[in-house]
Amino acid sequence: MPETEELFQKQKEWAEDGLQTLREFLPLMSTVGTFQWNAEERKTIGYLASATARTSESALLLCAYGQLWDAEILVRSVLEGTLKFSYLLQSRDSFAERHREYADDLFVIGWFKDHAKAEKFLETAKQRNDPMWRPTRDLLIPAHERAELSAKYSRIVRKDLTTRWGFTGLIKELADSGDPLFRDLGATAHAYSIASHIQHVDMIGASMALERDLRSEPRREAIQLAHLGRLVGDVLRFMFLRLALGYRFTGADVAPLEGVKATIDAETTRFDRTYRAWMEVEYPSNSA
Repeated sequence: MPETEELFQKQKEWAEDGLQTLREFLPLMSTVGTFQWNAEERKTIGYLASATARTSESALLLCAYGQLWDAEILVRSVLEGTLKFSYLLQSRDSFAERHREYADDLFVIGWFKDHAKAEKFLETAKQRNDPMWRPTRDLLIPAHERAELSAKYSRIVRKDLTTRWGFTGLIKELADSGDPLFRDLGATAHAYSIASHIQHVDMIGASMALERDLRSEPRREAIQLAHLGRLVGDVLRFMFLRLALGYRFTGADVAPLEGVKATIDAETTRFDRTYRAWMEVEYPSNSA
């Protein structure tokens, strides 16, 4: 159903405010990027920081135009990138091993998967060696190299790595660590699950958006704003977590982060109010 002009303007304002805040503080990540990493480590940290920042911006742009369900999938991606960033930088003692796993081992495992899918595709091609399929053939691993890698990365090894670096494994490790920076990470599991339904278009994911559209206008607008506030707030909180982890790991002066946290706290206060307003609409205080 069409949004009211007031709702449209409010969600555009809030999302653009969030985008401005994100862009204002993202340059602080340069302090982490200029740390004394070796070349491969700097590339990995740069890739992760860039990927999460880019997708954060995309999610907020979708939010500005009310495309919250699509933004939900992107915020899930930002969460996954933030968890990997956090796991990498959780401790200097574990960094070298975890960097090798992420940058090298998981890369090879992903290459194996791409090889299998490319091979399956080429099996269906009428002319496998046609020049137009060159990009797909380039994904194939030569037989001798595949044999060597298969010996190094057994099925058990691959399963262990993908489990530890998957969402559940990362959340368990970080949330159970007792580290105050990860204290609230367990609460992200619900939103991650919702985004999974949407991404995979199961019956729950396919029905949620339409069910909301069929609600009465007060209920629909209240939950739209509460949903928007949670998405924008998550993007900003995930940015702060990456900054906090990066500064702690590198030993940088954390004083600049006090202003970041204060700004995010002030901005997300109104989002908290929208949640309480939605609760009052959906679950009136005088109801049983």
